[in-house]
Amino acid sequence: MGVRRINLLPAEERAKVKRERGLVWALLALIVVVGALGGLYVFENQRVSNKRSELAGLQSRLAQLQQQTAALKPYETQQTQRASMTDVAKQIYDSRVIWSSIAEEISLLIPEECRLSQLTATVPAPMLAGSAFGVAGATGEGGADLQLSGEAYSHRDVAELMTRLGLMPQIKDITLVSADKTSAGGETGETGETSTQSVVTFQIVASLRPFQSPAPFALPATPSAGSGGETAPVETTEPTGSEGQ
Repeated sequence: MGVRRINLLPAEERAKVKRERGLVWALLALIVVVGALGGLYVFENQRVSNKRSELAGLQSRLAQLQQQTAALKPYETQQTQRASMTDVAKQIYDSRVIWSSIAEEISLLIPEECRLSQLTATVPAPMLAGSAFGVAGATGEGGADLQLSGEAYSHRDVAELMTRLGLMPQIKDITLVSADKTSAGGETGETGETSTQSVVTFQIVASLRPFQSPAPFALPATPSAGSGGETAPVETTEPTGSEGQ
């Protein structure tokens, strides 16, 4: 036979004990919640502190990189200027007038019956690097860029010379300025008489054919002999004939 438990506490006391137990459990739950919130706060605070330290380190690194970039800025500017100058130099080189080639072609085209006494060459303003005429769309006054003076045996020889000069792709507008026929002393024969030979003194002018694209104008023009800006007279005393013709 089992023992039956009998609670001798009054009903009011039993209710009070239950309330106290409920308060204890509620207090324990509150302590647990507060502890969890406290732990979470400490964790997040530490995390924020770490992020702030990382941000400060990144800002310090950024400041150092900005200082290094500022120190390298002059080199970037120099590189840009160097690239620009290289481009302008290439344009000037590509747009140069090759007088040696022109003179060589003229020497090959002159008939045997003609000879030059003077050759004057000038680069026109629109073809000068650094000239105001180098701007696209600008035009300059035309003129005689190439002047040839010499002698020939006949007007036919002068016409032949002009026809051959027309074959040169570098020049255009070939014009005969003058062709005066004069008499010159010839050779002395066996009888002692001196024969008289007529000579035609001529002057021919021509213009250089302009470039396909305007000459560069980023740099000022520096005239030099043989490259433009100044006349380059060439005196010839010996007859110049065409070779292999």
